Amino acid sequence: MYSNNKLVLQIISLLKQFEIKRVVVSPGSRHFSLVHSLEADEYFNLYSVVDERSAAFFALGMIQQTGEPVAITCSSGTACMNYGSAIVEAFYQKLPLLVLSSDRPRELLNQLEDQMYDQLDTFTKCTKYQGQLPEIKNDTDEWYANRILNEGFLELNHHGKGPVHLNIPFTSHRNDTFSTISLPKVRKISLRRADATTEMWIEAATNLKNKKVMIIWGQSVPSTECLKKAIDNFCKCFDTVILTDKISNFHHPKAIYNVPAILSSLKREDKTNLMPNIVISIGGNYIFNNEIKALLRPAKIPHWQVGYEDKVCDPFRSLTEIFEMGETFFFEQLSSVSSITHQNNYEEAWKQISQQIPIPTAEIGELYAIGKLLTNFPENADLQLANSCTIRMAHFFPTKASVRINCNRGVNGIDGSMSTTVGFAAANANATFLIIGDLSFFYDMNALWNRYISKKLRILLINNEGGAVMYAPINENMRKSLPEHIAAGHMTSAKGWVESLGFSYIEASSKKEIDSGIKTLTDLSIEHPILMEVHSKTIDDIHAMQEFTSSLYCPSISEKIANEAKNIAKKAIRIIKQ
Repeated sequence: MYSNNKLVLQIISLLKQFEIKRVVVSPGSRHFSLVHSLEADEYFNLYSVVDERSAAFFALGMIQQTGEPVAITCSSGTACMNYGSAIVEAFYQKLPLLVLSSDRPRELLNQLEDQMYDQLDTFTKCTKYQGQLPEIKNDTDEWYANRILNEGFLELNHHGKGPVHLNIPFTSHRNDTFSTISLPKVRKISLRRADATTEMWIEAATNLKNKKVMIIWGQSVPSTECLKKAIDNFCKCFDTVILTDKISNFHHPKAIYNVPAILSSLKREDKTNLMPNIVISIGGNYIFNNEIKALLRPAKIPHWQVGYEDKVCDPFRSLTEIFEMGETFFFEQLSSVSSITHQNNYEEAWKQISQQIPIPTAEIGELYAIGKLLTNFPENADLQLANSCTIRMAHFFPTKASVRINCNRGVNGIDGSMSTTVGFAAANANATFLIIGDLSFFYDMNALWNRYISKKLRILLINNEGGAVMYAPINENMRKSLPEHIAAGHMTSAKGWVESLGFSYIEASSKKEIDSGIKTLTDLSIEHPILMEVHSKTIDDIHAMQEFTSSLYCPSISEKIANEAKNIAKKAIRIIKQ
């Protein structure tokens, strides 16, 4: 029987699925649970070699002869250190040696624990991958352990062969029990390359047939005519919807752009109807990150990652396939082995709900100003968006396909958005616009003290005297510190600073002033940098969002979610008034 230790079961299950059957074992007791479980499975061939240095070289000989990965495993303490010479040799000889070192829990390091040193960092410069496995105590540990194991096993043969080191913690090797009869088949992540066989592509296409396919299209994948054509053909073959946002700059008839509003307002039955059977992710960042995780994670929908990124990215904790290749090639290959079916039921289900989401009709403040600019935005101009409320609100309004939109969404910080815009504008022949909030602006105000300011730079600054986004969610314990310290309330204006730098300055607070200011801001015949500062109040902006949330009431929208949003707004208003 196998160990009841979930980490041991993960290791053995994946060793079998990756077809690593030869294991060279050196003596010791810390890895007893692993070794005894390997002994219980006839799939594995175990070789006992006492000297770890010799054991590792013994494994290299088997790799040389078979061309297959071989695992070595040892106890804790100096045992692992003795693998060093062979690991270095494997690295420069490019041999797939899998090192499974046993250890005590990481938190005991440097605490006078017997037989313990920093095993994980021992072979940093001479392994292709090193991973510290966690003890499995909850679902997150189990997912993380599975991910680390898959990453390690994949690297044995990824972008060339070489050694991989996985460090395994065991709190106790004496109290384990062995009553697991059947080895679980845990998730294996498979890596597909561009040189895959036709049979593989046929199998992949078969897995998509009669399935609801969701493509999540993120940032950083330039859209080309070849790619658009490949997507068109793919969508003819498979029942597909594309969820994306403005910063992807991907425009396609199958694409849904108001995803955050849709996902945050679905009823349970809508979620069931809109749930995909397979998710394909393209590119990186998107603004509906949290909402799509909330939808997909509980459902464990199979996820395919496509692109040249060489890291395992498993945000939905259900990644099964990595297609390491160009996006155009991926879609072309699947279409080439499929027949046209003209399915569009899944896309239509998403579009029906998407079309029910209204456009905000605020009469004043940041929501009105942002909407006014976007609905009057010049053709072929470029738009930069600051993070936080700015990018969220921008997605409530339609924009022209000719508008290229960027945002520093990699880590979502408020710092540097204006500096990025200034650099973008300096290299751009077209007009460059920036929509930014007050905290982001004042944080990065030094960006305008720059000799490379473009004459076609346009900035819309929303100044509502603090970080309005900080008021949701509301914690009653934050009542006293929120306005001053958390939301950084202030009474500062940009007027003096930008005028001293040679900007034309427009100040607006009323609807009439905003309308007039936007007209000037979007007049590209003016060869001069312009900043328009819209003064609003946090309380008014929260009211506007509250009214917009209320307007989302429709048969397909959850009243519970809308009521929660209204309650958050009411709490925020109460705190501000105090």
